[in-house]
Amino acid sequence: MAPTPPRIEFETDIFSSTGLTLLVDGTAQSHVDAADPTHLFFEYVRRIGHVIDAVGLPGEPLRALHLGGGALTLPRYLAATRPDSVQHVVDIDGELVDRVLARLPLPAGADIVVQIGDAASVIGELGDATPFDLVIVDLYQRLQAPGFVETREFMAGCLALLSDRGLLVVNVADAAGLGRLRAQARAVARAAPSAELLVTGDATVLAGTEEGNTVLVAAPSGLPAGLAGRLAAHGPHPAEVLTAERLDFVLWGAC
Repeated sequence: MAPTPPRIEFETDIFSSTGLTLLVDGTAQSHVDAADPTHLFFEYVRRIGHVIDAVGLPGEPLRALHLGGGALTLPRYLAATRPDSVQHVVDIDGELVDRVLARLPLPAGADIVVQIGDAASVIGELGDATPFDLVIVDLYQRLQAPGFVETREFMAGCLALLSDRGLLVVNVADAAGLGRLRAQARAVARAAPSAELLVTGDATVLAGTEEGNTVLVAAPSGLPAGLAGRLAAHGPHPAEVLTAERLDFVLWGAC
């Protein structure tokens, strides 16, 4: 029997007349404020927004690769906060992309290319492209991440696409216990042992007691100055930011 196609819906935001939530099979996947693309509603997306804001100078155009598109919330944010940025989005679900663009067209003049394809294959094809300042990984279908995101080979492919100042940013949706975060952090560490790592998220999630999203940042050339402080100060709260020995203890201390 053929698999049931996903049910794609848009729900009006009860908090804002211009906000829309993208639901796939009844699960909220993305949120977009059509009138204000700088309004990042989901907590983990706001944390990624703070990471984006820390790269280079305020307003400076960036080159970004988004692996996983959803409703294209972050490409819209980057286009609004850093005009003239060059962005490449890869998503495996062509129907979803078509529905999103029909309901929420991309901003006029934004340099955003959307490619339908498998992220693991596409990163190999982009090896000759101009390096990216950001590679953002947010790959989920029906709350499941593809197995390759926990492999050294995939993370190495992402890291190889970064510019000298580039950051790899990964959304990790996890169960209590942080098993998925540990696996993905291990893959990054094996791919780039000298890279600086940072993890941020809700304090209860990083304590391992609750399910939720964390954001993993890998910086082969070092984390931007002040990034940890920015994430701690701007939240959403309660916010926890882990680096260096504290991060090592959370990831590996019980091993």
